[in-house]
Order: sequence, then C-alpha cells, then structure tokens
Amino acid sequence: MDEVLRMRSTEKMRDHDLFCGVIADALARGETVQMRVRGVSMLPWLRANTRVRIVPAAGRTIRRGDIALFWRKPGRPILHRVVGIGRGEGPAIYECYGDADLAAPEDVPASAVMGVVELSAISRWIYLALQAPRRFVNRFCSTYGIGLRHG
Repeated sequence: MDEVLRMRSTEKMRDHDLFCGVIADALARGETVQMRVRGVSMLPWLRANTRVRIVPAAGRTIRRGDIALFWRKPGRPILHRVVGIGRGEGPAIYECYGDADLAAPEDVPASAVMGVVELSAISRWIYLALQAPRRFVNRFCSTYGIGLRHG
C-alpha cells in the first residue's frame, strides 16, 4: 500500500512539473494561458478553482494592483498582487502578497514575473478602492485574535 501511495505522489509531482514547464514555455513564447487557481492566499478576489487568463509579462507595464504570476522556486508558481514597485538603478523589484495574507510583501525581481492575470479596468479600480479598508480589517482582526473564515 505504501508503495502505491509513493508511486501516485511521484506521478503527481511529475505532472505538476510538466504543467509548470508548459506554462512557462507558453508565456516565454508570448502566448496567453489559462489555469485554475489553487489555495486561499488571494481570497476573496480569487477563489480556489477560479479559471484565470494570464498574459505574458514581457513587454508589459506591470502596475500596482495587477496580479502577477511568478515562480517562488522551481515548480511553485504563485499568483500574488503587486502592491508596490521599487525602481532603483537596476531592474524593477515588485512588492507582492496575497490578498488574504497578513505578512509583509515579498520582493520579486522583474525577471521572475512570467505573466499577469488579465483583469478588466473596472476590476482593478474596485480592488484599488477597497484595498485600504480591507487591509485595515485584516490587521484589526489579526491583532485582536478575531478569526475570519475564508471560502
């Protein structure tokens, strides 16, 4: 039984690695891809199993409020919101975090961003308008131990 479970786990990892490779190759060729969201870090904006269209990042201006696709490490694609853009001497560094996250944003180099979720202008505007109050509620609840249910 343990051997069967190990084989299934290995097959899933191979499938996942293949999927990540196909997505990365398609975006590198300038193709738009579709994928389903996994996880809860982007709640309430993106729920698990939501289908998103991702356009290549190359040649695009990435702005605050966009949802970027990047690889945190090989085989780990992440969709997180761009909340700040650091421009210094070199390439841009994007500050990204999930909409449901309370942690500090992580710095993502422009070279790691493979694509951007296609959002309508109204969707982006709504997010930017609601961002500050939502973050305040999340921090308040976290500070006083009030649990918020996601999903």
